[in-house]
Amino acid sequence: MNEKIIIGKKATRKSIIANFIAFVFYGLIGGIGTYGLLKFVSNLNNNVCVYIGIIAFIATMLIVVPLAVITDYIEINQTSLTNHSYNNYLQMLLETFLILLGKKQQNKKSINLNDIKNVELSYETFHMLWAQKGYKIRLKFNLKNNSIITIYPSGHNHIKNRDYEKLFVLLENKSIPIIDKYNLRPVLKTTPSNLVNYIKNNEINKK
Repeated sequence: MNEKIIIGKKATRKSIIANFIAFVFYGLIGGIGTYGLLKFVSNLNNNVCVYIGIIAFIATMLIVVPLAVITDYIEINQTSLTNHSYNNYLQMLLETFLILLGKKQQNKKSINLNDIKNVELSYETFHMLWAQKGYKIRLKFNLKNNSIITIYPSGHNHIKNRDYEKLFVLLENKSIPIIDKYNLRPVLKTTPSNLVNYIKNNEINKK
């Protein structure tokens, strides 16, 4: 198997443009809102207010699009694992422009599969709006030099496409153990809703 497995959401030029279009409404709110506020509270002439409104629109889009489309992910093949990680907004913004311009992507680190000691499969909880609780899968790659690479894959396509199982089979074929404390692996072969329900029940049983 020579295919490359991607775990996480890899941004593309197409996805950036799609997100830009999707968030235009929010950009317009930022721009028009700024224009209206300036007209109401200041004595600036109309042209100046329009220019500042346009700047506010651009600023809004430059904030929301990178945050929406640029996320951590890993690429793995038969010999190596490449971790794409973004620690702050400026890195996300730079990556957005590099992808649009077709330039070489930054913030990536490749390791040989022979350097991986084991992989821990688990999950973490997080709080959403209205005090709702969400759950995210955690993959922790423990390396032989005692360093750790942790990723929280976004999206549900990895479950639908069985990418997790492809990843685990590839690693096990390389004699890399998968530590599955919560027995999540079988559930990752089903559906996103089954996974959420399974974790919810597991949380109840832990209490």
